[in-house]
Amino acid sequence: MSARETIAAIASTGAIAVVRISGEDAIAIASDVIGRSLPDREVVVARARSRDGAALDHVIAFAMRGPRSFTGEDVAELHGHGGAVNSARLLRAVLERGARAAEPGEFTRRAFEHGRIDLTRAEAIASVIGAGSERAWRQAQDQLAGALGGRMQSLRSLAVAVLAEIEGAIDFPEEGLAFAATAALGARCRALAVSCEALAATYRAGRAVRDGVVVALAGPVNAGKSSLFNAILGKERSIVSPAPGTTRDYVEARCEWNGVAVTLVDTAGQRESSDLVERRGIELAAERVATADVVVWVSEDAATDAGASSFGGRAVLVRSKADLGALVAPGAIATSVHDGRGLEALRAAVLANAGVDDADGGAGVVVAHERQRDAIARAAGAFAAAADGIDGARPLEAAAVDVREGAHALGEVLGEELAEDVLDALFARFCIGK
Repeated sequence: MSARETIAAIASTGAIAVVRISGEDAIAIASDVIGRSLPDREVVVARARSRDGAALDHVIAFAMRGPRSFTGEDVAELHGHGGAVNSARLLRAVLERGARAAEPGEFTRRAFEHGRIDLTRAEAIASVIGAGSERAWRQAQDQLAGALGGRMQSLRSLAVAVLAEIEGAIDFPEEGLAFAATAALGARCRALAVSCEALAATYRAGRAVRDGVVVALAGPVNAGKSSLFNAILGKERSIVSPAPGTTRDYVEARCEWNGVAVTLVDTAGQRESSDLVERRGIELAAERVATADVVVWVSEDAATDAGASSFGGRAVLVRSKADLGALVAPGAIATSVHDGRGLEALRAAVLANAGVDDADGGAGVVVAHERQRDAIARAAGAFAAAADGIDGARPLEAAAVDVREGAHALGEVLGEELAEDVLDALFARFCIGK
């Protein structure tokens, strides 16, 4: 993508259609569409016309000259009436004057390439747009405000400072480093490793908040899964019957727990069956359970609890029908769909299992993308290796290589020195117009 090209796209639809233009010809093109000049940062009301002069729509237009714009380039916007046909005609009027259609995420990529935002904030824009819950939106807004980017800058500055001291000692060996000074460098590398490890560990919670949590109800037939499913939702969504094997296919429903989006899945009860339809339902249930973040194993007694062990740490054990006086195994949550017993405790246990604090509040600086987590984890490993080398009296040259690698990994989180194909893949996930 050339920054010299002027690009345009429909940035928003609905009651108002927004056509965004960015590039060196953006303001000239928008001015030609409305037939008058556009002063910097002044709103103009005008009639948009096609290239051949045909009237299109009354619009509000304004211009923002670079570098004080979102993309860092000259930017203009036309705000017209909504509707697919009207917005398409406005965009066509812009394109026929020399702009080209923007690619997905190209406006945000230009903002990144011109230094208006770092890569953590670019990713946050996509997360704000795609937020499926209140908590996901707040987390994305924190990232957009620079929470993670600021933390990365701080850690990277500390790493660069350590690297400078190590390289100074290498370049001027005659001055030497006292034992205490060498030990202090090792301790600083260790502190960087610990900080990065702690930050990388927030990924599970950050991803769960961003993407939501998939919770599958599993267990033997007639254990009360469908009744529990309906009770949690507060409405009848899954058919309940005394007959075993009523649920033949999994049933899904979306809800929100403490600001976290949850996809609840009711699955077919597990048992041996000669019924081809039921057997297929059990197979589909197994496939869906395999991809769930948390598996709630629902049973009436200890005889079937062993089934929960196959899900390892993803399992939350529930003893259903607690109102009937069933014995509750240690670690199990007693629930009753008749009096609501245990439902809040179950929600809290599920969120905790997914790594999300049940409290509906800010989680501080968190990592929400796998790319970020992997780079920070690599940085943690590099800083730990440097600390081990310094503590083990290895040559400082080896520690310098490790610290430089760690600083480079932190720079990757911010988008520094990333390969072009990585950036292409990242911004391709954005919607057009952003």
